[in-house]
Amino acid sequence: MRTLTKLIALSLLLITGRVSVLAQHKNQNYLPLTKAELRKRFPITYVGTLGNGSPAYFENNTSDKPLATNLDIGPSGAAVRMTDESDLEITGKDKRQREWSIQLGSNAYGCRFYEADLDKNATRDAVIVFPTGGNGLAPANHLLAITFDEDGRPVTFEADGYFQETGGAIFDLVDLDQNGRAELIYMNFDSGYWITNIYEVTNARWHRKSGRHANRVYPLYTRFTFRANNKPTAPRQGRRPFAPDLSNATPQLAGRLVSYQWARIAYSEDISLVIQDTRGRSVTSKPVSWYASFAIVVDSEEGRKILTLSASEDAMKSLLDTIVSNDYEILLFGKRRPDESSPEILWARRR
Repeated sequence: MRTLTKLIALSLLLITGRVSVLAQHKNQNYLPLTKAELRKRFPITYVGTLGNGSPAYFENNTSDKPLATNLDIGPSGAAVRMTDESDLEITGKDKRQREWSIQLGSNAYGCRFYEADLDKNATRDAVIVFPTGGNGLAPANHLLAITFDEDGRPVTFEADGYFQETGGAIFDLVDLDQNGRAELIYMNFDSGYWITNIYEVTNARWHRKSGRHANRVYPLYTRFTFRANNKPTAPRQGRRPFAPDLSNATPQLAGRLVSYQWARIAYSEDISLVIQDTRGRSVTSKPVSWYASFAIVVDSEEGRKILTLSASEDAMKSLLDTIVSNDYEILLFGKRRPDESSPEILWARRR
């Protein structure tokens, strides 16, 4: 009986893994953009792969090569290394030679690195694509963009999706309005509809387009059917499909972090952040751990430090303790859930 159970489990694993690969491509059957629009790819340069080679999630249309330890990004380049805790860390210096660091955790295995000036500010940026490990209709991979602000310090933007690499480019990175700044096609499924949004980067920050952009009005909705369907439509009365807002341009909430309660992240439990907003009201905010894309940013005169949720637990707790004990001003960006504060970024700075 145990042997039969193991065989069934193995079969399900193989099937769901195949479904995940298919979902990465099949969602394009519900993408309500024309071939002419999709040909407006944003130009990027593949620079190398870090980790165990090409994950099965990616089409191997690019010949993989080992990633160099130095990247040509930011005002003076950046270094890439794996820490003793097997966390991926990227470090560099801003325009005033103050240090910055980004710690991405061990989830970024088998990741591919690209370089480009995403926001047309004459500073080279990075794009990293790595798998989620999800099965079924779960998003297959993450896309992490690292842009640089006017001080030469990094700003991160992370999205989960079905992003496809092809011919040395990323299918979902486009320039629909041809203004020289990158846009990301972001699709998610809710309430019987595929929802297509466009994010554009300006001055190192990504914002979700609402209303007219290029030749379309966003968001776009396509009804999920048994056959491919890329005809845009309006949701039926009573249906309110929800799409997360991953923008890092305008904060959803400002105030200070009073306390926090840690959670079992590995079991998809959410951390609770108790915020006192600028009006003195208490707000409980819960970053959604399932996506592993929540990040903490600490800004100071000495530099900038960024940690994602998949980084070392001790490092995350230490950073949160520092924010609480020093009464830092905080800004919360993004909203994962429709009914509660569920940020993607907690941005802290000294008052």
